Amino acid sequence: MRAVQDDARTVLCAVSDSEIVGILAMGPPLEADLDASAVGQLHQIHVRPGRWGQGIGSQLHAAFLQLLRDASLTSGVLEAWERNSRAQAFYARHGWKPDGHRRPGPGHANYVRMQLVLGPSS
Repeated sequence: MRAVQDDARTVLCAVSDSEIVGILAMGPPLEADLDASAVGQLHQIHVRPGRWGQGIGSQLHAAFLQLLRDASLTSGVLEAWERNSRAQAFYARHGWKPDGHRRPGPGHANYVRMQLVLGPSS
């Protein structure tokens, strides 16, 4: 709900048969070391577990890339909980790489920041 009410964020929903099956939230980077004139932050891609493996996450990811391009941004960043190997694998398949930045997260595990630099075929 915070993402929807935040004017600095863009939220998109994936809908199938009048049901929300996925959500994307993005906005300016949260960390001061990132240039908001060049970088957009992917705050969340969430797909209902019963809909995993149907391409919904990849479609939301493609929408994120288009939003970056439309805003003339050259890269994206995100944070993935280090114990969420499924999310990290999803993003790695889409070209994201850890950039070395970490911050403390829940359960004595860190959040790992990943970056994607847009290229002509991203």
